[in-house]
Amino acid sequence: MTMNLVKRILAFLLLAGLVACSTFPGKPEPPRVNLVGLQLVSVELFEQRYQVRLRVKNPNAFELPIRGIDFQLEINGKAFADGVSNQSVTVPAFGEQVIALEVSSSLMQVFRQLQSLESGRSPGLKYRINGSVAIGDFGQRLPFEYTGELALSKPARPAGAKGL
Repeated sequence: MTMNLVKRILAFLLLAGLVACSTFPGKPEPPRVNLVGLQLVSVELFEQRYQVRLRVKNPNAFELPIRGIDFQLEINGKAFADGVSNQSVTVPAFGEQVIALEVSSSLMQVFRQLQSLESGRSPGLKYRINGSVAIGDFGQRLPFEYTGELALSKPARPAGAKGL
């Protein structure tokens, strides 16, 4: 009788594994993730909190059930902020979804960015987002990376203005 129960449990586990594997037809392509917005939420002496909005694009022919995300944000080649979220969202096949997450940065990370801007080494803000999304019930991880640049233009001088 015990052997019969063991066989039933093994058969059930095998069937459950096959169903789980059939959730995604083929290996899913990683999502494309880009920065939509960055807004300061709170400032404390040693930590700043921001709301980051990310656009997640699904290049697959099936929906991606995202169960969590972790990522890092670099600005001008320096670590700026990082965050994790267990927010669940389903990105439709060949669709996109904007996700709002809270991230944190330290006082030192902010100082490094200010030094970089003041030194004039950076005419703009080059940013890099990298991390991974956990999909499905078993948390399969799909890595992502995106780079972009925001130009910081000098204010235009009024017509007829002279000098620097």
